[in-house]
Amino acid sequence: MFIVSLLLFLCEAAEAQQVPSKAAALEAAVLEVAAGEGPLIWQKVKPKGEPDPSLTARDIFTYALVLCETGTHPDRLPRLFDLLVQMQDRDPQSPGYGNFLWNWFDEKVIDFNSVDFCMRSGALLWIKHRDTLPEEVRHQLHELLTYAVEGCMRHKVGPAYTNIALMNAGNLILLGETLGKPDVAKEGYARLNTAFEYIHEIGIHEYVSPTYFGTDLDALVVIEAYCRQPQGRAQTQALLELFWTDIACNWYPPIKRLAGAHSRSYQYLHGTGYLNTQLWRNGWYAQAPTEDIDAVYAAQAKWFPSPDLKKLAGQFPRLVRERWGKEQQHTRTHFLQKDITLSTAAATYARIDVPMTVDGLDQSPARVRCYFMADGRGDPYGKNKTAAGAAHQKSIHLTPFFTAAQDKSDALALVVYRNEDIPEDAPVLASHWVMPLHTGGFWINEQRITLQEGKSATFALKPEASLIVRSGTAAMGVKVPWTRNRQGNPAPVALVYDGNPYGAVRLTVQHKDSLDKEGEAQAGAAFWIRVGSGLETDADFAQWKQAFMAGIPEIVASANTIRMQVPGSQENLVVEASAPYDAPAVLLPKPTQAVLEVNGKEIGRPLLEKGLTRSQN
Repeated sequence: MFIVSLLLFLCEAAEAQQVPSKAAALEAAVLEVAAGEGPLIWQKVKPKGEPDPSLTARDIFTYALVLCETGTHPDRLPRLFDLLVQMQDRDPQSPGYGNFLWNWFDEKVIDFNSVDFCMRSGALLWIKHRDTLPEEVRHQLHELLTYAVEGCMRHKVGPAYTNIALMNAGNLILLGETLGKPDVAKEGYARLNTAFEYIHEIGIHEYVSPTYFGTDLDALVVIEAYCRQPQGRAQTQALLELFWTDIACNWYPPIKRLAGAHSRSYQYLHGTGYLNTQLWRNGWYAQAPTEDIDAVYAAQAKWFPSPDLKKLAGQFPRLVRERWGKEQQHTRTHFLQKDITLSTAAATYARIDVPMTVDGLDQSPARVRCYFMADGRGDPYGKNKTAAGAAHQKSIHLTPFFTAAQDKSDALALVVYRNEDIPEDAPVLASHWVMPLHTGGFWINEQRITLQEGKSATFALKPEASLIVRSGTAAMGVKVPWTRNRQGNPAPVALVYDGNPYGAVRLTVQHKDSLDKEGEAQAGAAFWIRVGSGLETDADFAQWKQAFMAGIPEIVASANTIRMQVPGSQENLVVEASAPYDAPAVLLPKPTQAVLEVNGKEIGRPLLEKGLTRSQN
C-alpha cells in the first residue's frame, strides 16, 4: 500500500512539474500566432516617412505589446510611440479628448471605441513592461495613458454593447490601479458591475457572436488576471463561466464550429470568426491561426474553462434557449441533433446578424451553412464590404422587421420590409435562404433537381411547393407560403444557383429588382423550416418528406396584419404581427425568460450568482 501511495505521489509530482512547462509552451505558441501579423503592421508603419493611411492606432499599440511580450525588435518601439502621440487627440475642447484616431488618414476622432481598443494593450504595457522600456518610450507611454484615462472615462456605452462595455470597464480598472488613480478604478468596477447585472437580468446582448465572443473573452481574461479587487475577479470568473457554457451549449462537434443563429457575424457562409483564436487556445479548435495580432490577449489568461464543458457539447438532442435583451422577442432558440441543427432568433439586433440557420447539411469540407439574409445590395453571400460607420468596412444587410417561433425541429419566420428599412438607392430587395450546394440532393415536391457545379440554373416554386434537401441521415424542408412585393402582389420564389464559387445555392424571394416600378406596399415573406434527423433509410426519408409536404400552413394576411400557423413537432407554431411591425403580437411557443437554458433547465443565472452576491455586499 505504501509503494502504491508513493508511486501515485511521484506521478502527481511529475505531472505538476509538467503543467507549468505545458502552459509556458502554449503561451509561447499563442504569442507566435500574435507575432505572425507583426511584419504586416510594421510594413504599414514604415520606418521612415508617411505611414500607410489605413494603419490603425489599435494595431500600433497591440504590435508594441507583442514586441515587448516576445522580447523582439525593441528598436522599433520609438517609431511606434512617436506615431501614437501624433494620433492622440489632446485638445481639452475636443469631443475626442484623450481618444485616438482610428486610421492614420483620419483628421479627427470618428470612432470613439478606438481608445478602448488601444488601452487593452496600453494598460498591459505599463503593468508588465514599463521597467524594461527605454526612458523616452516609457515617458511617452505614461503620457499617452494619462490622456487616455480621460478618453475612457468620457466613453460611456450602454451594457447592451457587450464587448465595448466590458473592454471599457476593464481599461478603467487596470489604468486606475496601475496609475494610482483610485477614482478611475472605482468607476471601472462600477461599470463592470453594471454590465454584470445587466447580463444577469437579460443575458448577453451580443449573443453567440463568432467574432465578438472572442473580444469579450479577451477583455474578461485580462481583467480576471490583473485586477486587484476580489469583487472584480469574482464577477469576471462568473462571466467567463457563462460565456464558455454558452459556447459549449452551441458548439456542434460534427462541424467543429459554433452553430446556430448569431449576432454580429462577419462570415455568413461558414459562421466562423475571431472567436476561433480563443477556441484554439483552449483546445476546442484544432487549427491554429497563422497570424492574429490580437492573440496576445488570449496569452494573458490565467483562468481556463473546464474540460467537462465538452461533454455538454456532445449531448444530443438538446434544446438551447436564451435571452439577449429586454423585450419578450429578444430571445434565441437552437435545437441540436446528432446530424443537424436548427436555430432562430425572434428579433434582430444588428445589420450583420444571422437570425435563422441550419447547420450540418454540407457534405464538403467548406461546411457552408443555411442562413437567412435580408438583402438590399445584391450580396446574398456577404462578400461585398461597404462602409459601416465612419471607420469600418463590413458586409452589411438590411434590418427589416424579423421574428420567428421555434418548436424544436420546426421554425416559422416572418420578415416585413417597412418603408424606412429600404434605402432609396437599393438595387434589389430580396429575402434569401442560402444553402450548401454539396448535399445529398434537392427536391421540389417529388421532382429531384439536378444542380451542376459552375452551371447556373433557376427553378421557380409555387406558393404551396416544398423544397426538400437531404444530406446523409439528415434532411431539411422549406416552404414559403406567403410573399408580397412592393406593388402589393405575391413575390416570385425560386431556387437559384448562380454559379458562385462559394459552394452555395439559395431560395430567393424577389420583392423588387432593378426593373420594377417602385411601390408603397410593405413587402414580406413567411418561411417554414423543418429539419429531420436519424433518417437511416430511403423509406425513413420518404416518410419524413411526405409528412412535411402534407403540412398545410394557415396564413391570414391583410395590408397591416399577418397571422401564420403551422403544425410543429409538439404544438402549433404561431406568429402574428401588425403594423407598424415593431414587435410580434403573438409568438408560440412562448419565448424563454432564461438567461441560458438547456432542455428547459435554467443554467445561466446560477452560474452568475456568486458574482452577483459579491457585488451586492
